[in-house]
Amino acid sequence: MPEYRNPELPEDVNNSDENPLRSFFALAGSALLIAGAAVAGLAFFGGEFAGFLPYRSEAALIEPYAQRYPPREHAVESYLQAVADRLSKHMTLPEGMAIRVHYVDDPVVNAFATLGGHVAVFRGLLERVPDENVLAMVIAHEIAHAQHRHPIRSLGRGIAFSAAVSVVSASTGSRVADSVLGTSGMLTLLTFSRAQEEEADETGIAALVLAYGHAGGATDTFQVLQKAAREHRGAEPPKFLSTHPLSAQRIERLAAIIERRGWNAQGARSPIPGAVREAIAKDAKETPRK
Repeated sequence: MPEYRNPELPEDVNNSDENPLRSFFALAGSALLIAGAAVAGLAFFGGEFAGFLPYRSEAALIEPYAQRYPPREHAVESYLQAVADRLSKHMTLPEGMAIRVHYVDDPVVNAFATLGGHVAVFRGLLERVPDENVLAMVIAHEIAHAQHRHPIRSLGRGIAFSAAVSVVSASTGSRVADSVLGTSGMLTLLTFSRAQEEEADETGIAALVLAYGHAGGATDTFQVLQKAAREHRGAEPPKFLSTHPLSAQRIERLAAIIERRGWNAQGARSPIPGAVREAIAKDAKETPRK
């Protein structure tokens, strides 16, 4: 009976000079790049599409959370609301939007805009503003974010990102979604792009000029924040700076806008009423700086 032998294979079959690990990492890297591009695309288009939602949908989304923070009979909050109402008359808000200002008795140097025309201003910031014009620039800037629907666009990016992440990991996606849509997340900080910040700056200055007759206080606002940042050097910087990036170029840009539009850069300043200052000081005494 003839003896059977396996034939010898040529040496170059199923053999490669490349390290198999190198091929694996190349494929894995390509897959990660594609996944990253897909997530970035979802986040971008999610934010853009969110901006086209009717305002009533945005208002309905925030309403269950906003009900927990009804208007208060407080000297500071009433004053802030009056300043916001004055500015809003000169701004093109979405149909049905009414700006609601919330006074937050906390020493944090901060202010932010969120869904549904809600704006929060913290005591820590109010303690630092020298006059109403500087304060009005802060409020006008935040109203401008609401006018341009920046909060809902930011939220749309977050939701789209969480949806993309959940494809990779359901538990991770759930955690991201909770942070975006959670109780605290709806009335807290939303991050805006550089382009959105610049748009809010220009819209805010325009409202400031129409309301007060000049742009005095516009650039001072960021100088106040720069001083706060220097004082916090080595510690946690003002929260406002984490969502409103500050730079010398930004202040120069604001000055250039004022010059280009032919606005008066300075004019008579309006003081913050004494009763409001007293109420802020009283709150600071009862809730000391941490």
